[in-house]
Amino acid sequence: MTCTEYKIDSYSIEIYANDLKGGRIRWGQKLIRLFSEGREVAQAVFARDGEEVPEPYLSGKKIFFFASHHYYADVLDLLRNERPVYIAWMPVSDPKEPGDGDAYFYTKEK
Repeated sequence: MTCTEYKIDSYSIEIYANDLKGGRIRWGQKLIRLFSEGREVAQAVFARDGEEVPEPYLSGKKIFFFASHHYYADVLDLLRNERPVYIAWMPVSDPKEPGDGDAYFYTKEK
């Protein structure tokens, strides 16, 4: 099983409001798009309070990291204050869940 990892060079942030008139409520209120060498390689999506958080996954070569909104400030702090920062996808062998794995952020020594 091969780990997919990217060094994060830059990121962009999107924060969504509820569409109260239309009744549209997004389960993911905050989104951080993560870039490596000029291309989007991952998304970190943070669920609203009380929303169920989906499992992370790898689609093609893009990592999708999902977490409770409580982790948003921690991830943002990591991206702003640590160098270098990486995001990774590690497959997990689980016969009950094909394609299962873990998505996570990490740093390395400078």
